Amino acid sequence: MRYVELAFSVPAAAAEECAARLVDAGAAGVEERDATTYERAPEGRVLLVVWLPPNEVAPLLERLRIEDLGDVAVAERERDEDEWRDAWKRHFTARRVGRFVIVPSWERYAAADGEIVLDLDPGRAFGTGGHASTRLCLEALSAVARAERFLDVGCGSGILAIAAARRFPNARGAGVDVDPDAIDVSRENAERNGIADRVRFSRAPVDSLDGTFDLMTANIQPEILIPMAPLLAARLAPDGELILSGILAEAAPPVDAAYRAAGLAPLAPLDGEGWRALRFRAAPR
Repeated sequence: MRYVELAFSVPAAAAEECAARLVDAGAAGVEERDATTYERAPEGRVLLVVWLPPNEVAPLLERLRIEDLGDVAVAERERDEDEWRDAWKRHFTARRVGRFVIVPSWERYAAADGEIVLDLDPGRAFGTGGHASTRLCLEALSAVARAERFLDVGCGSGILAIAAARRFPNARGAGVDVDPDAIDVSRENAERNGIADRVRFSRAPVDSLDGTFDLMTANIQPEILIPMAPLLAARLAPDGELILSGILAEAAPPVDAAYRAAGLAPLAPLDGEGWRALRFRAAPR
């Protein structure tokens, strides 16, 4: 089957907003390429790539409004579905992050003692371990000592909820996302990893969930994380740990301040490739 690949080259500061507008305009998924990914973008810029059937290209471009985002360039070319799959197989191989090893379905991997394998292919929702913000979350999860009940906010592919379930075999949890496609992908990945009976994925608002959680993760933009600080802090169990990512290092101070103001104690953050994961702990009983 033939597809059209649209590649939007945008300033790094406008990437999140442009990706959101692409989804609003009808893109089922957006691949982000920057200086940290296998397919690299030029320094200071991000490539946002979507694939569409040829008849859907013009309607999406007509709905898309990006004139106010600065210097945005769009490249278009026809691609074959098999070519797309083969490109992923060349670049997406088994990778170790903390205690975890992310293994695509076409790879054979013999886990060493202490390694936790996550079976995950690249797909139509964010979170394959290729982006620094996801890797920082996995590194932080590797250091968590215990969890009985966990929650991932903005679950994307489900990778963080699946990692928590594999890390803590007796724990149960949930993942939530506003994107119905992300929920479908998360459920598929949970089945593949054999933890579907312990993790519930839904579009439910955080404040509608029952009880509290002793481990929470959220790999989403600062403009979403900051206003959610009181809500997430209220759902964190005593002595529970919260991991926040999706934050550029220079954008971290206001996020940090918001969660301190919500009553959480900061733990040592993790930095990598210009991104930062913030860690907090709730007061003990």
